[in-house]
Amino acid sequence: MSKIDDKLSEKFGIDPMESQEGEILPAVQDQDHDNVPAVPNEKIENDYDHSRDNLRNLLGQGQEALTHALEVAKQSEHPRAFEVVGQLVKQLADVNQQLMDLHNQKKKLDEPGKGASAKKVTNNAIFVGSTAEMQKLINNMKKGE
Repeated sequence: MSKIDDKLSEKFGIDPMESQEGEILPAVQDQDHDNVPAVPNEKIENDYDHSRDNLRNLLGQGQEALTHALEVAKQSEHPRAFEVVGQLVKQLADVNQQLMDLHNQKKKLDEPGKGASAKKVTNNAIFVGSTAEMQKLINNMKKGE
């Protein structure tokens, strides 16, 4: 028992605990990994493909819905129908943007080296030393003038 434990036990008015040795258990392996790819890049590819397919399906269905909604709006000439068409157009534009964002994110994941090389630090040190050494150097330069 350490001095700190003794002092804390005394301060809080409790009996000190005896130190216990712990047992290290082996890690448990996940048994349900048949349909999960082993390589992380494959997971990313599968998720990317799945997300891309979903967004493209949404765009296709949205375009069909837009066509039908536009026909209804033209036939009814009701302002609410045209408002719905406008909202649907905005939602389709948002899905298009999400699809492009997905491509940009995938591109960033595929090219990790470019981001790291873009951050290049340049340190131009004119004098390396302590302030006392610099003061001596300045004083010597003044005397030499």
